[in-house]
Amino acid sequence: MIEMTVNLPKTKIDVGCDFKIGDISGVAAIGSNNTQTIYKNCTFEYPDGSTKQGKLWLYAEGVRPNTDPDKIFGRQEELEKIDFLLKGKSALAITGFRGTGKSTLASMYIDQLEQRGEYAGIYWRKVDETINISDIVGSFFTVIGKPIKELGRYSDGDLLDLFLRELNTAPYFLVLDNFEILLDPQTNKPMKPGFSELIERVNNDAGRSRIVFTSWECPASNRGIRPKCYTISGLDESSALRLLKESGLTEPEDELKKAIKLSGGHPLALILLVQLIDEDETLSNILDDNILWMGDKGEVAVNILDKVYEERLNEKEQKLLQYVSLYRSPVPIHAIVTVAKYPEWDQGTCMELALQLKRKSLLKKTGENYWEESLISIYAYNKLDDIVKHHKSACDYFISFPLPEEPTNKEDIQPLLEAYYHACRAKDYNNAFNIMMDYKLHEDLDKWGNYRTLIDLYLDLLPEDHFNDTSLLYNPQSHSVVLGNLGNAYTNLGQVEKAIEYHEHALVISKKIGDRRGEGNAIGDLGNAYSDLGQVEKAIEYLEPALVIAKETGNRRGEGDRLGNLGNASSDLGQVEKAIEYYEKALMIAKEIGDRRGERNRLGNLGIVYSDLGQVEKAIEYHEQALVISKEIGDRQGEGTNLGNLGVAYSDLGQVEKAIEYYEKTLVISKEIGDRRGEGNHLGNLGNAYSHLGQVKKAIEYHEQALVIAKETGDRRGEISDLGNFGNAYRNMGQVEKAIEYYEHALVIAKEIGDRQGEGHNLGDLGNAYSHMGQVEKAIEYCEKALVIAKEIGDRRGEGHNLGDLGNAYSHLGQVEKAIEYHEQAMVISKETGNRRGEVNALGNLGNASSDLGQVEKAIEYHEQALVIAKQIVYRRGEGSVLGNLGIAYRNLGQVEKAIKYYEKALVILKEIGDKRGEGIGLGNLGLAYSDLGQVEKAIEYYKQALVIAKQIGDRRGEGTDLGNLGNAYSDLGQVEKAIEYYQKALVIGKEVKDPRIINFCEENLESLKS
Repeated sequence: MIEMTVNLPKTKIDVGCDFKIGDISGVAAIGSNNTQTIYKNCTFEYPDGSTKQGKLWLYAEGVRPNTDPDKIFGRQEELEKIDFLLKGKSALAITGFRGTGKSTLASMYIDQLEQRGEYAGIYWRKVDETINISDIVGSFFTVIGKPIKELGRYSDGDLLDLFLRELNTAPYFLVLDNFEILLDPQTNKPMKPGFSELIERVNNDAGRSRIVFTSWECPASNRGIRPKCYTISGLDESSALRLLKESGLTEPEDELKKAIKLSGGHPLALILLVQLIDEDETLSNILDDNILWMGDKGEVAVNILDKVYEERLNEKEQKLLQYVSLYRSPVPIHAIVTVAKYPEWDQGTCMELALQLKRKSLLKKTGENYWEESLISIYAYNKLDDIVKHHKSACDYFISFPLPEEPTNKEDIQPLLEAYYHACRAKDYNNAFNIMMDYKLHEDLDKWGNYRTLIDLYLDLLPEDHFNDTSLLYNPQSHSVVLGNLGNAYTNLGQVEKAIEYHEHALVISKKIGDRRGEGNAIGDLGNAYSDLGQVEKAIEYLEPALVIAKETGNRRGEGDRLGNLGNASSDLGQVEKAIEYYEKALMIAKEIGDRRGERNRLGNLGIVYSDLGQVEKAIEYHEQALVISKEIGDRQGEGTNLGNLGVAYSDLGQVEKAIEYYEKTLVISKEIGDRRGEGNHLGNLGNAYSHLGQVKKAIEYHEQALVIAKETGDRRGEISDLGNFGNAYRNMGQVEKAIEYYEHALVIAKEIGDRQGEGHNLGDLGNAYSHMGQVEKAIEYCEKALVIAKEIGDRRGEGHNLGDLGNAYSHLGQVEKAIEYHEQAMVISKETGNRRGEVNALGNLGNASSDLGQVEKAIEYHEQALVIAKQIVYRRGEGSVLGNLGIAYRNLGQVEKAIKYYEKALVILKEIGDKRGEGIGLGNLGLAYSDLGQVEKAIEYYKQALVIAKQIGDRRGEGTDLGNLGNAYSDLGQVEKAIEYYQKALVIGKEVKDPRIINFCEENLESLKS
């Protein structure tokens, strides 16, 4: 890497409000052919007029052509044309024959941009056949000081969203050089995923940023959309004359002009032409060689190159040119010596030959590394004898490279990737497979999230028909491993159906050759894939036999993994006790074999299921143990996950402020390591926490940030969750119609991606929302649909929740006996699944229904049972709710003083846990009780306190209820005008939130007072 800092005059660049300055000081460019130039004295100005000091930069990955003015001729007109075209277009393709100087022209244009200081950054990337969208986007974000962790977890669409968003926040200039290597030569459309969309997106949506492609032909997207194309031809006559003369030709000008015309001014053709002219062969003779000048201008250049190669190079020079063509990037002399394998080809000899070829304009040198123009490289490669032998030598060369003891990214293992490439080009597929496995390339790339790179590597080891053609690998077991690992990579990219196809073929091979361990792995992989699709019962059918095979073959790590997988599946089905059995067995194995990461994972799993059982303090113990291990093994992402789990646990305990502390810590970690999805999840948790505290507007701010990230990263399930959280927040604010919009949007996405559980949850939320609006029949329709889905997918916990919702809906219709049937069914499921919180809720619902039937003593029995459980499991929010229900029951019995005691106890808990909404309801209940006792002034005090809270937290429905209660109180005091004032205010809110209960209550009382 070459890095330098240049001081330019102070520059001001306008940026968008979302622009964030990354830390580009000291950013390490990877590889010896990369350069990074940092410019100082830049001011970024935001739309509001504020400014920040920053740096401009230029980064080149791969060779960027030298633009020495002594060796470059003409092109000023072309530079002006590019300037003109880019004023109105975001994307431009510079096209032309090989060797016409497309890359050099783009490099010259960058020289101009350096002087202007118009762009926040200039990014040059020479494309090769191995490149993926993730390579470009990941490299770009690393350079700007905002590295993306676990790149492979993002789809191409996610990455392009991030990329285009950044391009719109500030002006950047990008060059993708040598782009033709990615194009189908027949259609000029990209052969790799993501690049078609890149062409379309940058063509229409790059803001003030600009992107230039250099390519033989103009690239097109799959839909035929192309960037603006600018085709360059050869040099103009005066520039070409200057080139020839400064190269030493003294022939008559008319002969020089004829050569220029016949070659079309092709720069490389003219440079090579100089090599042909000597004492024995004049320019005049060469001009008479009609065969030399046949074909188009690109073919003429090849003809001249062929003549130079055959007539002006000795055998050693020819060989050296061939050897350099083997390599995909510039290499030092030692690399050439390695593939030559001749005793007389020592370092000195090769350097001398390289110098001679450089003088003849056939070889380029950057630093200590040598490379060839693409036209020359393709020609020389086609001349190679025994290609297999030389690629094997190149493989040996890269294998000899020393590697970091602890590689941390793909660049650290680039020599191994090059060795793998050359092994495949030598058709030595078994060696390539061994390089993958022996050096654990698959494990590292998987760990770093480079799934697309993994897929490309695995595809190199498969025949054209992956499943029916003869294997490229001698060992069928190796072929099965490749298929299985390819399936896992596709699963990580969310292409689960495709993954299943590969796992099924891996399973067939493993059974055929009697490879029991491979059979177990394939079956287990199929189980995990079906689990990802939400088909949990089918997943278990695969995971159970996989566990049997792991035990039979003594695969202890595999046994632990399968037990953990079965625990997850059982938990998804609501079989919590069974899940705990699996997790504990898996935990024991992890400890026995020293698998610290596995141990941490199982402790976290146990923490989650004990929370589900209501044993939150026990859950916290497990999460704390998991956190210790994450810190010990340096797993920052795991540390963030454990902190988040602790936040959820403390929230369950009602200690919301403490939960927020944990969420904020884990949010910091997610931002530090670039875990965007984790960042979105933690923002959502913070939103839920502030919603519990009644700070709904603040909650919405967090949910908005979480939703933005979910969309950016393509996390469709996260998007469903965030939209649902939005709906809950607006419902809590009394804006039920707006909540319904969010629930419906979430429902659409859930259906699109086949998320049956998400679909059921949102149907249930819609049911509750319509119930709030008094549209109970419609609510029942949604809840019944949700119940059907819960039963179909085996979601017992969801089934119990839906039954409870249906019970509440039928209570609203006055069909209380039917409601009780549903609540009793919900109670049975809660007991079966160990859902103690569900038990508390079901008992509370049964108590409320019994009260509706006038069976108040029975209601009190239910509420007291619920209170015992809530205290046992430290369910503080539930405890407060149950105490409030007991207060209502005793008030219904006329035991108002006793009711007040329960209301006051409930209020204490609700204040302790920061439940502002519950606190407001409790104050309102106390107001009603004191009103019953005839202490109307005291009742008014409570109503007004409740009203203040409702306004603070934006609870419009609560505000309407409190105003109505104040209307009643002032009516009882005989202050009719004041009562009417409050009823009218309440009526306005009731109509606003479309709550029929508030509307009917106010209209009846207003009519009564006015009459």
